[in-house]
Amino acid sequence: MNLPHSHKFTLILLSCLFFQLMAKGQPTLDPDLKKPKKFENRVLGAEKTATTKFKLPRRFIQNTVTHYNYYFNAQTKIDQVLEAVKAQHTDRYASLLPFYNYTLEQTAEARVELDSVIYKVTAGVLLHDLRSDWMDNLYLLLGQAYFYKNQLDSAYISFQYMNYAFSPKEEDGYDKVIASNANEGGSNMVVSTVEKRNIIKRTFSMPPNRNEALVWLIRTFLAGNNLGAASTMIQTLRNDPEFPERLQPQLAEVTANYFYLQEQYDSAAFYLEKALPVAQTKGERARWEYLLGQLYDRAGKPEAARNAFLECIKHTMNPVMEVAARLQASQQIRGPEDVNWKEAVEELKKMAKKERYTAYRDLIYYTIARIEINQKLYPDAEASLQKSVKYSMNNPEQKSTSYQLLGDVAMQNHHYVAASTYYDSVDVTLMAETEAMDFEKKRELLSRIAAQYRIIERQDSLQRLAALPEDERKAIIKKQLRVLRRQRGLKEEETTVTPQGAGMFTSLTANTPSDLFSTYDKGEWYFYNTSMKARGFTEFRTKWGNRPNVDNWRRAASISNATFQKETPSTEALQQEPTPVDELSMEGLESKIPLTPEQMQVSNDSILMAQFQLGLALQDGMEDYDLAIQTYEGLLARFPANNREAEVLYNLHFCYKQLGRNADAARVMELMNKSYPGTRFQQMAQDPVAVQKADSAQVEAATKTYTEIYNQYIEGDFTNAIGNKQKADSLYGDHYWTPQLLYIEAIYQVKTGADTIAIETLTQLRNKFPDHPLALKAETLIDVIGRRKEIEDYLRNLQIERPAEDTPVILDEEPVAKADPKAANIKKAEGQKPAEAVKVGPEKLANKKEEPQVYIPEAEIKAAKKVEVARAKPVGIDSSKLKKEAPVLAPKSPYTRFANQPHQVILVLDKVDPVYVNEARNAFDRYNRENYYNQKLPAAVASLTDTIKLVTITGFANEQAAIDYIEKANPLTTKEIIPWLKKDKYVLLPVAEVNLTLLMNSKDLKAYKEFLEQVFPNRFK
Repeated sequence: MNLPHSHKFTLILLSCLFFQLMAKGQPTLDPDLKKPKKFENRVLGAEKTATTKFKLPRRFIQNTVTHYNYYFNAQTKIDQVLEAVKAQHTDRYASLLPFYNYTLEQTAEARVELDSVIYKVTAGVLLHDLRSDWMDNLYLLLGQAYFYKNQLDSAYISFQYMNYAFSPKEEDGYDKVIASNANEGGSNMVVSTVEKRNIIKRTFSMPPNRNEALVWLIRTFLAGNNLGAASTMIQTLRNDPEFPERLQPQLAEVTANYFYLQEQYDSAAFYLEKALPVAQTKGERARWEYLLGQLYDRAGKPEAARNAFLECIKHTMNPVMEVAARLQASQQIRGPEDVNWKEAVEELKKMAKKERYTAYRDLIYYTIARIEINQKLYPDAEASLQKSVKYSMNNPEQKSTSYQLLGDVAMQNHHYVAASTYYDSVDVTLMAETEAMDFEKKRELLSRIAAQYRIIERQDSLQRLAALPEDERKAIIKKQLRVLRRQRGLKEEETTVTPQGAGMFTSLTANTPSDLFSTYDKGEWYFYNTSMKARGFTEFRTKWGNRPNVDNWRRAASISNATFQKETPSTEALQQEPTPVDELSMEGLESKIPLTPEQMQVSNDSILMAQFQLGLALQDGMEDYDLAIQTYEGLLARFPANNREAEVLYNLHFCYKQLGRNADAARVMELMNKSYPGTRFQQMAQDPVAVQKADSAQVEAATKTYTEIYNQYIEGDFTNAIGNKQKADSLYGDHYWTPQLLYIEAIYQVKTGADTIAIETLTQLRNKFPDHPLALKAETLIDVIGRRKEIEDYLRNLQIERPAEDTPVILDEEPVAKADPKAANIKKAEGQKPAEAVKVGPEKLANKKEEPQVYIPEAEIKAAKKVEVARAKPVGIDSSKLKKEAPVLAPKSPYTRFANQPHQVILVLDKVDPVYVNEARNAFDRYNRENYYNQKLPAAVASLTDTIKLVTITGFANEQAAIDYIEKANPLTTKEIIPWLKKDKYVLLPVAEVNLTLLMNSKDLKAYKEFLEQVFPNRFK
């Protein structure tokens, strides 16, 4: 019907008026609202609710403005936020999909847009009459905005407010009691709002939103993991006879999510299927159908799962989801008689040929391979995976996954060399950390197996060449030489005789290198110039070697792998390893062939050891006992009566036992009894329990012996330590050596000047225990020993001015208040016996000789003690500068606690030779320099008794500073600082300088430990 423009406008206006008249909506809100400060002097629309009549014109204007200026804009912003977040979401179809294709953490990042929604809603409420029919809709948007901001408390308050504010009212305006006989027709089961709406209302108005708010309350509970409250609310609404039919799918959605979170997949699938109609788009419905198939699959319902995946295929527009759904549908096949998998493969192959799926061919062929693997069609699966790799251009993750599955297929068929090649192309950075660690272990094992196969294959090829007649062998070598030289860009070997008199010119012409930048008469392109191309080829080969045209050619393992070697068996051995240019000659290649008995013996030994190592790897690493048996049997047949035969027979016996082949195991046992009676391997095969008991006894005895040797070294009993170690080594070999024993033995050898032996000992430590903390220290010590002469020459030539005899020199003296107290240092005069610096109370007896010794002359210690005992106040401390502190006395102890006075940390060493005492002092010096470089913490050595030595560390302002140092250093002592010293040989203790004086005088370390135990129970032991 064609109407004038003015008539159209009038018709639209009347329609809107009719719509607003029909839209009665929810009961109105209480107008008594608190205004924000900026609106205190303004009469808002909400305030006019109680004083202004809500007649037809006002209703029309208020409803129209609230709807289109506020509700519509706020709803649009929320939709935009969700759409943007969903667009960023990426599903991984190999694992169970999340219930929603967004997270509240992601939506909360759109804080600005959601705050704008809250602002719009607030303005819509405050600026308009509260009797507007859109108030409940605005409050629902407010709760949703808080929900998507992940502010669940505020969302709960908003939805709960709607539950009460928009609940049914009495005629006089009072609230009806929810779920009582006074509400909605007298049924106490009713909690929702009854929606009795005629056709006109359904056509021109939105339903009341209080019921939606109840559903959103459940979503809020689930998001906050409040499953108990969610369950109660779900049961209440499910049993509510008046809960509207239109919201049943939304209720099914939250119910499905409730069971999904509890991993009750059967129930989750049941309700999710009912919730499919509320999916907002066709793509989201397809996503839920895919999830539905996954849930049915986990619930053990393959038919329902397959139907769900097929529905997903019909509805999805996402090629990745479609391919994944076809794979999942094919995996629901039960039994080989089901031929539906063939239909799935054919459909996928048709997809791969379509142009729209070109970018997804790698995924399609990978999916086909998965289906074929399920049907045990391994050759077909390998071919499909090769296509997946071929078509994978811009998808490194899929390419890596295809290579990994190729390796898995090869492993399944015991093709370990091929598996090693495929695994070498897998990118572990795309895996989770734990998965990557397990994969690296598997890849390393396969690499070792492949290496043994390559050794055997190479030596067999060389031996086949050696067995050929000389003329035939030379022809093959000459042909192969031309191939190798051509690959390197080299000319063939000159075999013609140079004419007399023309040698000089011929040589110059033949050997003059081509100039890459020369100007030629003709405009020759680089690749048309044979000389230039050969030179470039040579430079590339010189830098990178022989690189086949395969993926990951930078990896050496893939280069030498047999998968990429397509030469004949008789010549491939000449290309297995890169040959230096100077060996690319007939003589160079012939030298690799075992033509002499000695060379043949070396080749056979290589094969023997490779077969043995291969058998061990297959047996212990792969647990592939069948292939291990074949390897061992082949070794015994090829090399009878070899030096590894007893061990090979034992391993063969073990593999037969593992497979339950008892007759074969008995045959091998009989052979061992005949050929190797009484040997360890024969005894282990015959009675492993008895051997294990004997081994345990031997381990216990050896451990005890080497512990005693260690203690003898540490305590300075070097003569007995050396003799006992020689005896123990003759009995036990090097199996029971410890890194600590080797390190302290090396230190003793350095002290005695046996540098060569020390380096050998440290090298053994480094090689035998590469992961131990002492391995790094051994490396450092080897370097220092190597530069020992240089260091000694430097110290020998160092000029030091010495003070006159008995002249006291004060060094680094600072006030106590600066938290770094230093006491006077008494220097030894020339001519006296050198003494190591000793801290006696706050006094420091310093030695200035280049190589500090450990022991202090008795006369010097007595003199220092006399000075300290004569003083009435703490030795070396200015009482005017000390903090006033009441001493804390420990019961029945001569020691006193001075928590705020200067402290030291003492490393108490029990029965430790001076050599290792000094090494401990040096270790703590290094630790202090690296970790306390802004603080002076000098370490010195003192002798408490003949058996107890102290390493004193000075420079702590108070007790807490010393304790903090100990707590930080204690975990590192056995790992980094002094890992060569066993824990029972030392302890770190804090000590006040006054208490240290008493300790040095009394020599009673036990009493001081008892004092610390009283003050700090179970802290310093």
